Amino acid sequence: MIVQPHEELAPMLRRLAQQAQQSPSNSSNRRIALNQLIYQIWHSQQLGHPQRYHWPPDTYEDLYNEALQRTLLEVCQKIDNYKPERPVMAWVNCLLNYNFLAVVREHQHPKIVLKSIKDLDRLVEYSNNCPDSHQILRRFLEEDPENLLKTVHIQGRVDVTFQSLAIARYIEDQSWESLSTRLGISIQTLCSFFNRQLRKLTPYFQRHLQS
Repeated sequence: MIVQPHEELAPMLRRLAQQAQQSPSNSSNRRIALNQLIYQIWHSQQLGHPQRYHWPPDTYEDLYNEALQRTLLEVCQKIDNYKPERPVMAWVNCLLNYNFLAVVREHQHPKIVLKSIKDLDRLVEYSNNCPDSHQILRRFLEEDPENLLKTVHIQGRVDVTFQSLAIARYIEDQSWESLSTRLGISIQTLCSFFNRQLRKLTPYFQRHLQS
């Protein structure tokens, strides 16, 4: 596929975008037009680089590549939103700016998906490197705003709640081994209980830690 000269690029991109719009969804004609459009955008040398000098080069490259991939996918999925009176690259770079900011927000506040103790370990490791996040996590575990963490406990041990285990493990930095010895409960039982309840409580974590 030939990369178009700079002076011929804008009308050619507009033509490909309109060709895709005029073709039925999921048709081969639309796919061909979109493939050509994405190729020309990729090689246009007109893609913006938002906040390029605000980040270390390696970090920026990762953030930018993810934002660019999202942008090119969005061009394909939302080609019908393109307005022909506007240059295609202006539209693409607007999407790229938006997606870059979204990626940065996610990088700074990663999406919480808690399926196991390891996931909470990663969340705590992140929060330890970010003092504000650590304080938010600590306050959430201690205050338990909806009184959910303190209401679930190991069968027959009302004193061993999810809240008490989470605080001991992630705020007081006690190991599972020391907790097992102190409470007289096997590590397997503690971890099985904690994992099971953690999956159930993920929406609760999301509501209060991912605002």
